[in-house]
Amino acid sequence: MMSLLFKNLRIHQIFGANTNVGKTILTTALVRASAARDERGDTYYYKPVSTGPLEDADDLHVQFHTRRWPSKVHVECSFRYNDPVSPHLAVQMDHKSPPTIETFTSSIASNIRQCAERTSGFGHMYVETAGGIHSPTPCWPSFPTQADAYRPLFLPTILVGDAKLGGISTTIAAYEALVLRGYIVDALVVFNDPSGQSRYGNSDYLDTYFSERGIALTALPHPPEKLEDAEENQSVTERYYDDLLSSPPLPRLLSHLDSLHHSRIANLESMAERTKENIWWPFVQHASGGGVNVIDSAYGDFFNVLGPSSSRPVLHPQLDSSASWWTQTFGHTNTRLTLAAARAAGRYGHVMFPRATHAPALALSEYLLSPHGPGHEWASRVFFSDNGSTGMEVALKMALRTFVRRREAYLITKKDSLVGGVEVDQKVKRAYERRLGIIGLKGSYHGDTIGNMDACEESGVYTCEWHDCKGYWFDPPRVVIRQGQTAVKVPPDMMKDLSAQDSIVPPEQKLTDNLLTFPSLTHVYDVPSRLKTPLYKQYTTYVARKLWTLRSGFRKTNAKDEKDQLAKNELTEQPTELAALVLEPLLLGAGGMIFVDPLFQRALADVVRNPQEFPVFTHSVQFPTSSHHSTESSTPTSTLDSACVAEPPLPHSLPIIFDEVFTGFHRLGPLTPQKLLGNVHPDIAVYAKMLTGGLIPLAVTLASREVFDAFYYAPHSEPVVGSQKNQIEKKPGGKEDALLHGHSYTAHAIGCEVANETVKMMPDIVRGVEHKAMRNIWTQWWESSPTGEGMIEQKRPRSKLDWSDPILLLDRTSGSNGSSEDAVYSLWHPAFISNVSQLDLVEDVMALGTVLAIRLKEVGGSYTSTSAETVFEPLCRILPPTSTPTSSFDPAKAIPGSLSTPGYSIHFRTLGNVAYFMTSLNTTLDVVREVQARIWRILNDKPLVEIRNVKFGYRKVEST
Repeated sequence: MMSLLFKNLRIHQIFGANTNVGKTILTTALVRASAARDERGDTYYYKPVSTGPLEDADDLHVQFHTRRWPSKVHVECSFRYNDPVSPHLAVQMDHKSPPTIETFTSSIASNIRQCAERTSGFGHMYVETAGGIHSPTPCWPSFPTQADAYRPLFLPTILVGDAKLGGISTTIAAYEALVLRGYIVDALVVFNDPSGQSRYGNSDYLDTYFSERGIALTALPHPPEKLEDAEENQSVTERYYDDLLSSPPLPRLLSHLDSLHHSRIANLESMAERTKENIWWPFVQHASGGGVNVIDSAYGDFFNVLGPSSSRPVLHPQLDSSASWWTQTFGHTNTRLTLAAARAAGRYGHVMFPRATHAPALALSEYLLSPHGPGHEWASRVFFSDNGSTGMEVALKMALRTFVRRREAYLITKKDSLVGGVEVDQKVKRAYERRLGIIGLKGSYHGDTIGNMDACEESGVYTCEWHDCKGYWFDPPRVVIRQGQTAVKVPPDMMKDLSAQDSIVPPEQKLTDNLLTFPSLTHVYDVPSRLKTPLYKQYTTYVARKLWTLRSGFRKTNAKDEKDQLAKNELTEQPTELAALVLEPLLLGAGGMIFVDPLFQRALADVVRNPQEFPVFTHSVQFPTSSHHSTESSTPTSTLDSACVAEPPLPHSLPIIFDEVFTGFHRLGPLTPQKLLGNVHPDIAVYAKMLTGGLIPLAVTLASREVFDAFYYAPHSEPVVGSQKNQIEKKPGGKEDALLHGHSYTAHAIGCEVANETVKMMPDIVRGVEHKAMRNIWTQWWESSPTGEGMIEQKRPRSKLDWSDPILLLDRTSGSNGSSEDAVYSLWHPAFISNVSQLDLVEDVMALGTVLAIRLKEVGGSYTSTSAETVFEPLCRILPPTSTPTSSFDPAKAIPGSLSTPGYSIHFRTLGNVAYFMTSLNTTLDVVREVQARIWRILNDKPLVEIRNVKFGYRKVEST
C-alpha cells in the first residue's frame, strides 16, 4: 500500500476507457492549465510506461507544448519500449527483462514522493497510464492489467471517456471496473466530435449516467486532426491548447479537482472527532481516551492511515499485523474476491433460504463435505449462519439436542427400561435440560452471544449480567518455547499426578518447573506416536477421574430412581449434567493465545467419545460428594482389592464441538487442526473468518448424520410395542422437533460465492514456494540439532540459523519439494522464535502457521494488563526499515514490507501480557522478516527494557 496523499501536491492519474481516446491531449491540457495558475507551485507530468518510437512519445509531446513554463513543468518517463504495441508485448519484443510488479509500482511511488518533497507551494501532478484500463503492464510474472497494477498506489482518477460509436459501453465498463477495485473516480472527460457535438450522443448520455453517481462530466472540443506537415501540426495543436486554456470548462475542471483534493484531506482530519461523537467501538473502554486510527483505504497486508497533523504526507502505510481480527486470508481488496462478491450481488442480491437453494450455497456445501473439504469422512450436513458467534450458538443447540437423544436412548435401552406410555412432565424435563452444561478448557472463547458466553467459565472480562456459566473447564497444558526449548507447561494440579509417576516421563525428556521438554514442535504435534506414550494414559486417567468425580457430585440417585421419579413427575429439580465437549482445537485465541497440548485435547475427545474404554476404579460402597479435583491415585488394576469396581466416567458418549472459527482453513498450517490431533473428528464443527477471505461475514456449522437425525426424528420415548425388549423406534418428528434457528441473511449468495472463490485460491498459496520454503526451514532447523534437544545454535549452518539472513529467500526456488502440507511449520522463522524466547523480558513464545504469540513476564498477567501494549508501543510509530536488501529481489523496490520502503507503522493487538502477530496466507517472507526485525529491535532496546522492568517489577537487564 502506497500512501500518496500530500497536502502540498494534488495527484491524479489519467485512465482511458480505451486506447486513442485522448488521454495525452487531456493530460497536456491539464499540465498547461496547472502551470498557468497564478498560484505558486510546480506541475509534474509522469508517464510510467511508453511504447512506440521516441519521436511519438507522449512525454515529449507534453514537454514540447509546455515549453512556455520551463521552470514550472517537469516531465518524466520510467519504462520506455520501442514498438507501438501493448506494453506486455513491447517489453518482450525489446528483449528486455520485465520489471517485477513491485519494482514497477515502487518506481512510480518513489517518483511521486520525490516530486512531493521538492515541490514549492501547492503543486499538481498527473500520472498518465498507457492504453485502456485493462491494457496489460510489462510486469513479470503475469503482466497484470493496469487497473490491478496501479491499485496499490490508490491515486484519485480522471477517466477519459470514449466519444466513438460503442463508447458509451466502454466508458461505463471502464468506470465499473475501476469502482470494483476501489478507485476514487473524481472526473469524467469526453471529447466531442469536430462539429462541436457528440455525433453519437455519448456525452449527453454519459452526463446523465455519471451525474446520478455524483461524478461531473467535462466535455471538451475535439482536438484537431494530425497534419502531415510537422511544423504546421504543432502550430495548430498549440492554438487548440490555448483555446482550451481560455475557455471555461478546463479551468472549472482544474478548480473541481483542487476542491476534491482539499475536501478529502479535510474529511480525513475531521473523522477522528466525528467518530468519537457517533460510534460505540467493540472491546474498547471509551473512558480511557486514546487516539483514533483513521483508515483511508487498505491493500494487501497494509492499511493506509492518517498520519500526524504536522506531517506533509497526509497518509502513511500501517501493517495490519492482527490480520484484521484474524480474518484476512489473502490480504485486503483481493480482486478475485471482489469480483466474486459482485458476481453474486448482481445475480442474486439476497434471497431467503428455507426450503430453497442457489448455486453458490450448494457448491460451497458440496465442497465442505467433499474429500477436499474439512468435513470429509464425518460431516453430513452444512448449516449456514452469519458469523462465528452465531455459528457456535447453533452448534451448541445441535450438541445439546444430540445429548438429549443419546440420553433418552441410554435410559430406554437399560435393563430397567422405562415402562412404555408413561408421560414425563415437560416442565420437569425442560428444567433438567436448561441446566445442561459443557466440558471445555479454561481460556476458551466462542463469541459474545449469551449462549456462547454460558459455555465459557466466568472469569476475566468476557462476562455480563446474564452470564450463567454452565459446565466444567479443564486447565489445559500449554505448548511453549522457553529459553530455546520446546516444552509443554503442565498445570500444577495435573503436575502432581505426573510427578508421582516416574514412568510417565521418558528418559529423553525432563520434567522440571512444570515443563515437560520435547526435542521439537514436530514431536509435540506427532499425536499418533504420542498416543503410545505413558503421558497419553496419564491424561486420559486424569480426565476420566475428573469427569467421574463431577458426575458423582451431580448425581442424587441411581439411574433407576431417576427414571422412576421422572415418570412419576416427582423429581422437581435436576442436577447439572455435562452434555458436550466444546474445544477450540490447538489454539485458544481470545483467551490469551494459548497453544494447548494436542495430546491433551485428543485425550479429552477420546474419553468423552468412548467413556467405556476409560473406566475409573472406585469403591463400590462410596461415592465422592464433591466436584473438586479427584486425589485418587492411578493404582494398577491388578493391585486393587475386591472392594473396587470399574465404572465409566460418563454413562454414554457426549457430542464433540470443534470451534474452528479462528483455527480453520490453514490459519495454523493444515486445512483443519483436526489433522494435528491425529485426524480425530468432531460431531459438529464451525468455520468462519478465513472462510470468506476476510471480505464478508459468513459462518458454516458442519454436523454429522447423527446430529442431523436428532432434529429429524421425534424424541425417543418408548420401546417398540411387541418387539424385542429395549429396541428403539425412530419416528419422523414434527416441526417442533426441527432446528428452529435461522437468520435473515442465512446462506447469503454473496458470502457463499466469495467463500467458493476463497477455497479455490487457498491450495495454490499453501503449496507455493514461500510456504514450501518455510516448511523446509522448519524441518531442517530441527534436523540440524544432532542431540535432538532444543535449538543448539552452533550445531546448524549459519544460513539456516540467522533469521535475518537474506539467504532464507533463496529457499523459495530451491530444489526441495517442501514437506507435507500438514507439516508442523510457521511463516515465522524458528531461529527468531528461539532467540526471542531467550530474552529476559519474555516468558515464552509460540508460533504455528501464520500465528506468533509472545508472552511477557508479569506476575498475575491478565486480559486487563497493559504490559504487552506498553512494551510493543514503539511498533505504532513510523519506523525506518531494519533489514538489508536481498540478492534475489530488486533492491530498488519500495513497497511496504520491502527493504527500502519509507517508514511504516505496525498495527497490533494484545491480550494482557501477550502480544500476537498474524499474517495472511500470502504475506511475503520479506514482510515477515521485517516485522521480526522490528520486534527484535524493540525487545533489545536496553534503555526501554530497563524502564519496563522497573514498571512491571522485574530485575534490571544487564545484557540483551
